[in-house]
Amino acid sequence: MKVPGTPVHHFNLDDYDPAECAAWMLRLIDDSPDKLAIIRMPPHRDDDDLQQIEDMFIAAYDIAKAARPALSIKIRSARDLHNGQPCDRIIVAIHEHQWVGGHCVYGCGDTRATAA
Repeated sequence: MKVPGTPVHHFNLDDYDPAECAAWMLRLIDDSPDKLAIIRMPPHRDDDDLQQIEDMFIAAYDIAKAARPALSIKIRSARDLHNGQPCDRIIVAIHEHQWVGGHCVYGCGDTRATAA
C-alpha cells in the first residue's frame, strides 16, 4: 500500500449526515487503486470537540463497514498547520482489504488467520 503521496481528503461537517459521509468514504475507497483513503479531520478546539468529530466519523464508518465488511480504519494524531499556525489534527486512514491466503492483495501489510 502506497501511503506517501496518497491524496488527503476533507469532508464538510457543517451539514453532517452519517449516511452521506459513509457513501463519500466508500466512493473514496472505490476511486483508489489500492483501496486506501486518507482523511484529515478538521482542527479541534478542545478534547470535547475532538470527541464529537471522532464520533461523527465513527458513526459514518460503522455504516460503511456494515455495507463492506472488509473495511478497516486507523485513527492517528498528526501535527499540521491551520491558518499558518501549528495545530493537532486527527488523520483517518480507511482501507478495504481483499484477502488471499491471509494477506491483503493491496500490500497493506495486515494479515489474518486462515482456516486450517
